[in-house]
Amino acid sequence: MLKKPLTIAFLLLSAVSVQAQYYNPLAVDLTRAILKDLFESNAVPYIQPMVNTINATSNARFYDRAYVPRSVDRPYVRVSVNGMVGYINEDQRWYTPRIDLGPRVNVVVELAKYGKIVIGQSGPTYEIGPLYSDTLGLATMLVQELFRDAQDSGYIVVPDSAATLFGYRPNNKVLLPTNQQLLTVLHNRPEYKLLDSAGKAGLDALLTNVNLVGFLTLPPGVNMTKIIAAVPQIEIGSFYGTELLIRYLPPVEFDPNVGKFSFWGIGIKHSLSQYFPERWFDLAIQGVYQGTWLRNTVGFTESKLDADATIFSGNIHASKNLWEMLDIYTGISLEKISVTSTYTYVLPQETQIELGLLPKPPVGEPAVPTPEQPGDQKPQTSIVTAQNTNVKWTIGASFAYGPMRIALDYSVSTFNIFSAGLSYTF
Repeated sequence: MLKKPLTIAFLLLSAVSVQAQYYNPLAVDLTRAILKDLFESNAVPYIQPMVNTINATSNARFYDRAYVPRSVDRPYVRVSVNGMVGYINEDQRWYTPRIDLGPRVNVVVELAKYGKIVIGQSGPTYEIGPLYSDTLGLATMLVQELFRDAQDSGYIVVPDSAATLFGYRPNNKVLLPTNQQLLTVLHNRPEYKLLDSAGKAGLDALLTNVNLVGFLTLPPGVNMTKIIAAVPQIEIGSFYGTELLIRYLPPVEFDPNVGKFSFWGIGIKHSLSQYFPERWFDLAIQGVYQGTWLRNTVGFTESKLDADATIFSGNIHASKNLWEMLDIYTGISLEKISVTSTYTYVLPQETQIELGLLPKPPVGEPAVPTPEQPGDQKPQTSIVTAQNTNVKWTIGASFAYGPMRIALDYSVSTFNIFSAGLSYTF
């Protein structure tokens, strides 16, 4: 029963007509499926260094000394503005790309999803479902299975290195198999060898006429070496040696390559040195919980990233007061970040041009859609979740003059952060 159903299926697939003058919808949708596999195989190493770094950079400037008074005559409010510069390490600018085409499938079993076997007087035949989605699903399944064969045969060439959003490597291509290479792996398939001449001709025609793109370009990155952020902050104290920390930032754009960023945070700091018999230095513990939101739009195709993160930071820090005005401080922090990134994207511009979805523009300019070539009208969405743990050591100094205090510190972790703050205590 295998021979006849596959023969009919392949003949029907090869008969799919070109529904527009400039592009073949089946070729476009097959390319979308391949792009989604490529994107989801590389989304975390490409996007996550930027998401983690901007969040961790904002996760600084929680303290400028360890001293918290045990009791006060009246509550105090300390208002500060803090600026941070995070320095990106070289290993955060590059990653090793890959393409995961998913597990192999049983072709005969998959046929049942897109059609049915009908028993007639002349024997069993396979009827594809009446919807375009049935044709697309069957074609996608068959082509992806051939792509898995092509990958095993070395016909898919992935670069050894690619740029994260921080790096920069333009025209970095994943080479896809040619129609002839797909025909080569097809002819080695056991199902193909069971077909009669008509079935073989029909399947050969499918691969010859669809004309898939020859490559997909990996995102080039934007060539960044540092991230700048600013944090307004309020501290309220003191209740039995405890301070409340509050911070909030509405959506702002510190860097066009990063996009709009906003966050809120709340924390508690408690003095440990208040329990010492003698106060030789100050010691405190602190816990801070933050929520952040990041939106970025990238490139001519305006792909969109929405990233929501939660960050918990626990630290213990110590300080020593000198001459009543200067505090030298240091601390160790453990930070845990959990990020959900939603990326909405369309086919790269050069791929749309090659497929005929867009007219070819002048060099260096974006393509302008036309009614006949409207561009990719079906954005795809991928959701990526990631977690990261970071240990950070901070050393700094702050100088007080009346109610004013200036602080400078440097933090060392998977990436290094320089921060400065100016506060006023009411």
